[in-house]
Amino acid sequence: MTAPATRLPLSAQPAGRVPDDAPVLPDHVLAATGRPGPGPRFADPVWELRPFLPRSTREGAIVFASLDDPVVALVLREYLYSRLRRGNSALVRRAPMKLTGIFGTFQKAKIVIATLRDVGAARLSDATAAHFEAALERWRSVSAEEAAVRVTALKHLFAHGPFLTAARLMVNPWPGRSGHAVAGVVRDPENSTERIPEDIIAPLVKAAVFYVTTAGPDILAARREHAELTVEAQKPRSFGGNGSARTRVESYLAELRAAGRGVPALPEGQARRYPHIPLVGGVVQAPNASLVARLAGVAKSAEIRRYLTEAAEEIGYETGGLRTAMAPWPGTGLPWRPGLGPAELAAEVVHMRTACWIVIAYLSGMRDAEVRELAPDCAFTETGPDGRPRRKLRGKVLKGRKLTGDEAEWVVLDVVHQAVALLAAVNDDPTHLFAHKGMTSDDLVLFGSVNKRLNDFRDHLNRLFSPAEAPYIPWHTVDGATPDPAQDTHEPEGDNTQEPVLWRLNTRQFRRTLAWHIAHQPFGIVAGARQYQHAELALFEGYAGTSASGFAAEVAAERAIAQLDYVEDLYRDWNDGHRSSGGAASRVNAEFDRIRRELGDLPGITASPARLRTMLQHLTKTLHPGILNDCFYQHSTAVCAQRAQHAGRPLPLLTMCLTCPNARRSTIHLPRLTTARAQAQHPLDAPAALSRLQTAALTIHIDELDHAIAELHPETESPAHD
Repeated sequence: MTAPATRLPLSAQPAGRVPDDAPVLPDHVLAATGRPGPGPRFADPVWELRPFLPRSTREGAIVFASLDDPVVALVLREYLYSRLRRGNSALVRRAPMKLTGIFGTFQKAKIVIATLRDVGAARLSDATAAHFEAALERWRSVSAEEAAVRVTALKHLFAHGPFLTAARLMVNPWPGRSGHAVAGVVRDPENSTERIPEDIIAPLVKAAVFYVTTAGPDILAARREHAELTVEAQKPRSFGGNGSARTRVESYLAELRAAGRGVPALPEGQARRYPHIPLVGGVVQAPNASLVARLAGVAKSAEIRRYLTEAAEEIGYETGGLRTAMAPWPGTGLPWRPGLGPAELAAEVVHMRTACWIVIAYLSGMRDAEVRELAPDCAFTETGPDGRPRRKLRGKVLKGRKLTGDEAEWVVLDVVHQAVALLAAVNDDPTHLFAHKGMTSDDLVLFGSVNKRLNDFRDHLNRLFSPAEAPYIPWHTVDGATPDPAQDTHEPEGDNTQEPVLWRLNTRQFRRTLAWHIAHQPFGIVAGARQYQHAELALFEGYAGTSASGFAAEVAAERAIAQLDYVEDLYRDWNDGHRSSGGAASRVNAEFDRIRRELGDLPGITASPARLRTMLQHLTKTLHPGILNDCFYQHSTAVCAQRAQHAGRPLPLLTMCLTCPNARRSTIHLPRLTTARAQAQHPLDAPAALSRLQTAALTIHIDELDHAIAELHPETESPAHD
């Protein structure tokens, strides 16, 4: 029998050697997965766990055979066995370890034991406080974050010591202090995941959407053509001695001449076997006789290769060879890529899958595992409360949930449904949208190594779409550095942060970047919808909706940071001597003045940026950034609240904001005020006659705008009007 999962203090658990034939997995894990059989046994040299894990989990087995020390192997077996069954009341993680965490736990414990051995503790029982400090210094030399992870693993090893019979820690490492505190890590309230810069994410998503909507159908058409050619190639064919066969080849070559095309060339990968064959403009100067034979409907032979070589002297060579035409790339109006052959087609299918991953992940806010665990029938449409259709995905949330995940839904755009349909057309797994049959076996393979595929896709886009003067996905510059056009597209060597580098994409960045863009729109969700050109506001709202994946919480956290960033910008603008106006200006400026006195700032200088943000925090609770002014809302004086009492709730009255006691304007509003005035003046200058009431309303509104502009620029006359 397996020991039940428990949250009791570890000291209350009985110690004892685990039997060699004991099942590794607790009963509750076996029951949750519904898999038959007990799974691996305690003494197995390999714990094969793949059948019990989500398919998106990268690792599948714990291999003890690779450990050369039997004592360490037993310690790790007992430690993992205990972690799967028992929580740790001394640390934050009070519940037993989730099965998906076993691989990281195994690696961390191995590193901790190896480090202690390197600093002089041959066994865990030999370790002293001095050994802990020596190990800590080694881990800190990598990074403080790395040290915090290792210290936490060390604390877990001590806490589970009563269940380790081969060796155990006898000294409690840094009692009463967390791993972060020991390593000196200060938690940043902002998400530490890098956000993809706008100049990189914009072309990347544009190209991914292009693959889904335009290139994808081309790839599917080429797949169908290739499949038909494969079937035809299985029929008996000939070339020499058969006049009709020669006629077919000549007819095919005439077709190429008429279309201005060259003879299909060998794929570059195959040409590496023949180093003597030259490349001209990236095209191998040798015919793909096998493909041409299929296209012309004849048998491949030495005769056809000679015939094609002679023809190529006249019409040249081209990449690919399939007849399927390529749609134009909007940036140039030319075909989005040279022609496709079987090898190029296989590579493009991989890139198309990557593009689908980007579209689904970025336009939904889903995590990588949530995307790759989608089922083929995940897309559906339902009518929302407002009567409009809502396109959704149905999937599972895995992070922080039970092993099998919890059901969840995401609101998405139509292009996401198109990506799902595209994947369903090329993948043949009955349970996973991103799984397909492998090239070398009939095993169904789940789309993996996503970080590598993302960066391969970036490089592929640069090869396809880069203009002559710059790469399509630009270099990422640090501290104002600029790319050297003479450099190739490989990343510069060394760790000089002043050098421009290719941005390294990873799966976590997409969710963070989307959350940031939603939260940092200065005028809320409407501006976000315009920024991403979403057709329906409700779909954009769905990104920050109530999905069980916790994306709404991430958006809320980003929005809080965005509010504080904006207030800090207002303070710096005021501290640099720029003017402000509006009913709330004196109140807010007085608060800014108090903060500056406490900080000891000088105009144009901020003495303590971190302390400044702490002191400005309270202002974010009432701030509502606006187009023509900011609102520091107070219900008792808000004009919109006073004028909307009959409705039972406050309603925005936009024309009242210019004179509201809660409004504050600064120099960032000046261009918008000027634009608003020009827009208001335009109907008065138009030849079409307005009614007297319309003319009066516009004139009053222009007077208010002129006054607001003059307050920010008192030395300049307000614009004249008729």
